[in-house]
Amino acid sequence: METSNWPPSNYPIFLALVLLAATAVTLAMGDETRAESLAIYAYYLLVIGVTIRFLEISLPDDTPEKLRSAMSRVSGNVHKLAIWGHGCAVNAPIFKKISELKPSIEHMPISIPNTERVLKRSNLVLMKNISKEVSIYLGLLAVIMYVYGSMFGWWIVWGYMEMIIWIVIGFSSLYLLLTLFLKQSNEN
Repeated sequence: METSNWPPSNYPIFLALVLLAATAVTLAMGDETRAESLAIYAYYLLVIGVTIRFLEISLPDDTPEKLRSAMSRVSGNVHKLAIWGHGCAVNAPIFKKISELKPSIEHMPISIPNTERVLKRSNLVLMKNISKEVSIYLGLLAVIMYVYGSMFGWWIVWGYMEMIIWIVIGFSSLYLLLTLFLKQSNEN
């Protein structure tokens, strides 16, 4: 079986299928409580796999390349800052002489606190966007579960519905807090 070209969503779905097979074996052996636990974990993995598959389908095709390039830029900038900070501490007299000879803005060192602040801000913006998307998609899942529960019976979805609602509330409050924090930091 060739797995090198698998999309990321196939891994949790495959693990869920393995857990379902293990559930059948465990149930055949007579251990109903363990089989029930395995079935619940298989369900969680299926939900994760379907959510990832939904994101794979809804996002543009070049998203993985964009994420890799963004991660390499961020890690490259952090690496450059670490090298610059180390070199600046070791070669401080040399750097001072060079800056006295040619004081121009292009030869001035970047301010590490400002760069760290920009990196922290971009991370907060990314966290804000992720929390918004997660709360929207899980909210849609909660609505679907509500419709399903009202049509076929609440006993199927009630426990999951309660957990998903708490997760949606948590991510929504994180989104609101980050929005307020970023808005307040823009005003300062």
